[in-house]
Amino acid sequence: MREMLQVDGLEFEIRRSDRRKTLGLTVDRAGDLVAHAPTATEAAELERWIEKKLLWVYRKLAQKAEMAPQVKAPEFVSGEGFCYLGKRYRLKVVAKQEEPLHFTGAGFRLRSGIADPEAAFRTWYLGVGDSWLKERVNTFAPRADASPKDVLVRDLGFNWGACGRDGSLYFNWKLLQLPVKLIDYVVMHELIHLREHHHGPEFWSALERAMPDWKLRKESLAGSAREFLRFGLVESSD
Repeated sequence: MREMLQVDGLEFEIRRSDRRKTLGLTVDRAGDLVAHAPTATEAAELERWIEKKLLWVYRKLAQKAEMAPQVKAPEFVSGEGFCYLGKRYRLKVVAKQEEPLHFTGAGFRLRSGIADPEAAFRTWYLGVGDSWLKERVNTFAPRADASPKDVLVRDLGFNWGACGRDGSLYFNWKLLQLPVKLIDYVVMHELIHLREHHHGPEFWSALERAMPDWKLRKESLAGSAREFLRFGLVESSD
């Protein structure tokens, strides 16, 4: 599985090589952070070195944020549209309701006067995403010949998903806005990472066997994801 290291709230993927003699950092086009290190480098040493490079990292992330197309911030008023599993549902603001946000199956109902409507949506996506994504992972795990330790839904910034060092899979709550077919690609992608902890030929071959149309899904994810997003632009180069 991929080796990950958190420094100052940022998550770095660690890629080690016997041939490498020096430490290095890259920020890819999606904003994913990668630290390159010789195989024998201790994690504490690598963390100290990354801490010295944080100013450079934040500058690179800021540049990418400036260049990226921005998702139009939603207005929390009746008639505004929000996506769930690729379908757009209208919002209705109501005077009284027990929950801050309720999904009826036909649309969203938001209680008026709450301090942070966006937080209410985030909480809702996190809640429904936890059980929904676990079910999708269970569906695809046999096909990937993989079994994660746990499935967790989080805010992953620029990443759609991640494979933890302990075998847990992490998914961004913003995925729940996308069509199921695109979410399934991310799920399968991370499941394959439990076996192939890289993006080498073996990884893509395993993904091909498990999901033969992965290229079409990957291209669709890169090209059309913005159409469904109302909460933050998220891209992935995977």
